[in-house]
Amino acid sequence: MLAAGGAATYAGTQALLALEAVALARGVSPGGAADLLAATLFLDRLQEGEAHGDA
Repeated sequence: MLAAGGAATYAGTQALLALEAVALARGVSPGGAADLLAATLFLDRLQEGEAHGDA
């Protein structure tokens, strides 16, 4: 999804919908992983800001 431009693009949205379809077909919920991903991305942004003196 990210390689397709993220959820704000048409291609990214299509990739996200495809991922959702696979998850539903397999009976898995990416909810917990999504929470961890969001926290990881947040911490990464904080670290990038500190590396560039933005903190």
